[in-house]
Amino acid sequence: MTRRRARALLLAGCFSGAWLLAPAVASAGTKECIAAADDGQKLRDEGKLTAARDRFIACSAKACPGAVAKQCSTWLVEAEKDMPSIAFRALDVQGKETLDVKVSIDGAQVATAIEARAIPADPGEHVVKFERADGVSVEDKVLLRPGEKNRIIELSFQQKMPVSTTAKPAAPVAPQPPEESQALRVPLVAWIGLGVGVAGGVMTAAFAVSANSDESHLRATCAPRCDRADKSAIDTKVALANVGLGLGVVGLGVAVVTTILANSGGGGKPAKKEPPPVALDVGTGSLLLRGLF
Repeated sequence: MTRRRARALLLAGCFSGAWLLAPAVASAGTKECIAAADDGQKLRDEGKLTAARDRFIACSAKACPGAVAKQCSTWLVEAEKDMPSIAFRALDVQGKETLDVKVSIDGAQVATAIEARAIPADPGEHVVKFERADGVSVEDKVLLRPGEKNRIIELSFQQKMPVSTTAKPAAPVAPQPPEESQALRVPLVAWIGLGVGVAGGVMTAAFAVSANSDESHLRATCAPRCDRADKSAIDTKVALANVGLGLGVVGLGVAVVTTILANSGGGGKPAKKEPPPVALDVGTGSLLLRGLF
């Protein structure tokens, strides 16, 4: 037994009670309602939701038996929920939006001009085509997914601009030699700043560790009645640690800023190249420090 015939028998069984109560209603109109319901289910299963919706509208009419109309109304809601809808946007050769184009889907014209409303379509792959009044057209393939609503399909006529046949061929461009990789320039001031920064960091660490050790010793031996001179010595080491921290920050800041300025391109006429006092060449698998001392 085919699937279509099985659905028809199922519907006939569901509505047999209604026919027994009102035999006069079981006429050609009732048969048409059942046929519309059966066709709608078949079209829905094939993914042809727009055609299925029309059949479900027919079998959900008031003239159909109540049970048939109720079931078709449910199927109609489900089909409209799964049915994609699309709107269109066309761009002219200047890239501006234009409305005076015909719209076709899979070879069938669906609009004589671009409109704001979205139109329903079946899920799946489609070919959308825009055609101007002068016959120039553009098209593209799109894939519509079930339940995808108000998708905008945009096509542009810019790619269809005519190319002049009298245009002179472009002059050949001489190949440019590959640019040499520029070495990272580290000026002497940056090296000095880096040294000051490192020295400041060492100074901070040394005095901070020493002050912490002295404080721990005093807490373990004489706190809270320790000699004022011992406490003053700790405060001095803390102050020196802070000084070292300041020197470290300033030194590193000078190193970073001067290196950035040395490697940033400046405007105006380029100055005569001179070898940098100190430069760091970074290459593949190598690191070379060179300069004039």
